[in-house]
Amino acid sequence: MRTYVDIAGGEDLHRRWKWFVALGVVIAVLGLIALFNAVDATLVTTIFVGFMLLFAGGAQIAGAFMGPQSAGRRILHGFLGVLYIVVGLDLVANPLAGAITLTLVVAIFLVIDGISRLWTAFSRRPAEWVLLAVIGVVDILLGAWLWTGIPFTGVAIGFFVGFQLLFAGLTWIAMGWMARSAPVVAAAAPA
Repeated sequence: MRTYVDIAGGEDLHRRWKWFVALGVVIAVLGLIALFNAVDATLVTTIFVGFMLLFAGGAQIAGAFMGPQSAGRRILHGFLGVLYIVVGLDLVANPLAGAITLTLVVAIFLVIDGISRLWTAFSRRPAEWVLLAVIGVVDILLGAWLWTGIPFTGVAIGFFVGFQLLFAGLTWIAMGWMARSAPVVAAAAPA
């Protein structure tokens, strides 16, 4: 089995392994900062999501006027764009209320995902049905906990972001170490 480092060009990655490790350290440190400042990380994430919605709304409105589309599709794209912008402005203007709203949305998605996983586990019985069922139950419990713990669970977004950054940083560090130890294959001489 070949690793990503082998496939992507071992020599080039081998020379740059320190950059991967450095990037991983920076991202992991940001993750730790977010974990220890979950409230601030939640607010920053909420504002970031708000700005992304503003950008997406502008792109959606621009897309409504591009290309050959029916009038109905143009109206739908325009309406969605305006909706994205309104929600984005609301998140940016009031990140505390936005964080609670985002937490409720995440809770709903977790419960729906958990139910979907349980349905798949018991109706189709795939080979990994037990694991699928356990993940479904955990999703439902986590969603219910987020929903019932508002406003205290509003900081859960900061924790999620912190954990994601920490694990992403550790992944980059591992890739850097893999690139460092990857065998360097000399290029074949031209014939």
